[in-house]
Amino acid sequence: MTVLVLAVHLVAAALASLLAGVYLAFSLTIMPALAGLPDRVLVTVMQTVNRVIVRPGFALLFFGAPLAGVATAVLVPLDGAPPVLVALAVAGGVLQVASIVLTVVVHLPRNDALDRADPDDAGDVARAREAFERPWTRAHRVRTAVTTVGALALVAGLV
Repeated sequence: MTVLVLAVHLVAAALASLLAGVYLAFSLTIMPALAGLPDRVLVTVMQTVNRVIVRPGFALLFFGAPLAGVATAVLVPLDGAPPVLVALAVAGGVLQVASIVLTVVVHLPRNDALDRADPDDAGDVARAREAFERPWTRAHRVRTAVTTVGALALVAGLV
């Protein structure tokens, strides 16, 4: 493996692993903590999270993992790697892209709808939570698994 391909592959594995960790931490801590709280609290906290997460560090992981994954999926085969390494690189890249697609298709529309809820209107927050919490959390578990398996494929391709 050339130094360039190895470097891109390493970056892809690292970014994907870090993103999977962020998603896993959210699944293991934030959503369970919010689950038992009143509707207004969940809505207000998630509205805040939706604003706070839009920062350079998260953007680097969120966009960098799929971009580096795709670059790895393209470069590893061109580098003449054995078929098993090509399969791992392609699987890793595809799964990172699947993660971002899932976010755009499932999570962002629900986040946007939740952001429109009025935290001072009890009926509005109850409806917003009902439409948000269960589908978002289920899809987030899938996104976490997809990102994690993709990260593991990229790491395995380096071993």
